[in-house]
Amino acid sequence: MIFFNKNLEHDRNFLKLQTQLNYSYWVACDVDTYYENSKSSINNFEYAKLQKQHSLALDIFNNINIYDFYIGLEHKRCLEALRIFVESGINDFYFSSRKKFKDSESEEINLLYLTNIEKEFRSVYLNYLHPKEAEGYIMKSYAFFEKGVESIMRLSSEMEFSNDEKIEDLSQKTIQNFRLARNELEKAKQDQNVFEFMLDELVIISPDKLIEKEVKEFIDLNFSYFDIWIEYFLIHERYCNDLFDKDSDEESASEVFEFECNNCLSSINVLAIEINLLFLKKMKVDVADLEIYSQRAIKSPIDYINNMRN
Repeated sequence: MIFFNKNLEHDRNFLKLQTQLNYSYWVACDVDTYYENSKSSINNFEYAKLQKQHSLALDIFNNINIYDFYIGLEHKRCLEALRIFVESGINDFYFSSRKKFKDSESEEINLLYLTNIEKEFRSVYLNYLHPKEAEGYIMKSYAFFEKGVESIMRLSSEMEFSNDEKIEDLSQKTIQNFRLARNELEKAKQDQNVFEFMLDELVIISPDKLIEKEVKEFIDLNFSYFDIWIEYFLIHERYCNDLFDKDSDEESASEVFEFECNNCLSSINVLAIEINLLFLKKMKVDVADLEIYSQRAIKSPIDYINNMRN
């Protein structure tokens, strides 16, 4: 963050609050992802456990009071923006309320609402990020991805009216945005500044000298996180290429796309929780034991083939 290294206490408190907020978000996201992947096979006991874990995420969030900590004004404004974004995410991840979206139009309206919240958050948060740090690259990457998703939504409307010229233009823009999202993270992996900013945060939260094993674990988790997002964007790029190819099998492409997306999103949840847990433990923050449900949802290609045969 651009305000780091002026007051160590402010910085430590900021990273503690930021990590707790992020952790609450990913715990709720993990439960929701697992539910969406497995709802047809979840029994009442398992459903109750998932509800309890979502409630835990909400409790973590509600117990975070930014104003109880000694932090600077920039730190505070940044956390306030993050808090608004996390709260909207946790509310959306409450799978028990998903029944209110009874049609694709309602889901699309909700998606646009969440996208606008994401954009508002990004417009504030990016002001406090160094452009060369990991979060900066991730946010710019996700902005391209959002544009790709928005293009797909407009594309669906144009296909109803068979407007070939607009369909072609939107098709190319969609693929380009997914490619730009992927390229942004490829650049991040090659940028030495990304590595140095990660180390900077570890130094801030570490009361003692850094241990090489911990540094390696933290860096490896973050770069694995990059790799999964890159794969996720590439999946969308490939799917759109198949979708716009008149000779492709659309049903088969859609099934593969759904399988690969679910695997990627589950892996992203696992890595995000592990990264935040590493930070929380390093800062000696008490964390309740919980299961990372997305680990159950990650399937091998063999599982996919067997399911197709059954």
